[in-house]
Amino acid sequence: MISSMNFSYYIKTPRMLPITLIILGGILLIAGIVLLLKSPKSESLNQVILAVKADGIMTPKEEKLIREVAQSEGKNADAAIAQIRKELEESEEGSETELIDVNQKAGLDFEKFVVQKFDRKYFDIRNWAGDKFVEGRYADTTTQPDVQLSLKLRGNSYPFAVECKWRNQPKGEFVRFANDGQLERYKTFGQRENYPVFIVLGIGGKPSDPAELYIIPLLDLNKPILHRGALGKYRKKVDSDFFFDQELNNLR
Repeated sequence: MISSMNFSYYIKTPRMLPITLIILGGILLIAGIVLLLKSPKSESLNQVILAVKADGIMTPKEEKLIREVAQSEGKNADAAIAQIRKELEESEEGSETELIDVNQKAGLDFEKFVVQKFDRKYFDIRNWAGDKFVEGRYADTTTQPDVQLSLKLRGNSYPFAVECKWRNQPKGEFVRFANDGQLERYKTFGQRENYPVFIVLGIGGKPSDPAELYIIPLLDLNKPILHRGALGKYRKKVDSDFFFDQELNNLR
């Protein structure tokens, strides 16, 4: 026979079990929340630092964010920022080299696109200038237009030159295709050689397949920029070949 004391304990135990589980669950939930709150904080500064270093530059907004996150985590913001600046300076040379490589590849790809627009049956490439230099030393051809060609027609040769410029979609209403020094050098070259020079401008798309194409006679240019509205008369169909009118000295 079960005594009254044992029977009373037997009855109360099942009732206390849910309460115990609730209390234990609450403790575990609180502990989990604490860990969840602490975990992102411990990683957030590292994530911000990685993001800043990834794009190779630390903007004022990014520096402010680093200070705020570091302060919230009780870390030394000045030390973190100094370390980032040091690492960015050490990687700057490599970043600049990569940027130059990208720009050179884009320029060369567009030059190849342009050259292929001249039918080899009628055009000779007399010179295809390179842009190699070191410590301010470069070949004379570096300052000349990119490609010098000649139209072959009935035993005669008609020379001209093109400077190839590709631009991604420009911001604003103006397109810059050279700087003042370059424009003057191209004009000097045309006067010295006594034959026409043209700017072949590609906009948008890819250098090897631009969305828009323009052929601008150098004689029409006084500045190395043009308003987008003024480009219309120079537009060329992207998928058609180039033709040089030797009588009008006009490339179209």
